[in-house]
Amino acid sequence: MQSTSGREMTLTYKGGTQKVLVPEGTPIVMAINADRSALRPGESVFLAADVGADGKLVTRRVQVSKDGVRPPQ
Repeated sequence: MQSTSGREMTLTYKGGTQKVLVPEGTPIVMAINADRSALRPGESVFLAADVGADGKLVTRRVQVSKDGVRPPQ
C-alpha cells in the first residue's frame, strides 16, 4: 500500500496490529518452498544451523537468492 511518506505495511500478530512505513528501495521478500535445484553456483545463501549431538552442524533453514534478490539476513 502506498502512503504519502513511503510504502506502508500493516503487520498483524497475536495481540494486535502495527503500521510500518518501509522506505523506497527496501526489498520486501517472501520465503517460498523450493527443492535442491535452487542451490546453484553463484547464488547467495543464508543458513540457520544448530550443533548436533555428534558435534556436526545441522541446518534448520536454507534461504537462497532468486531472480537477483538476495536473502535479507
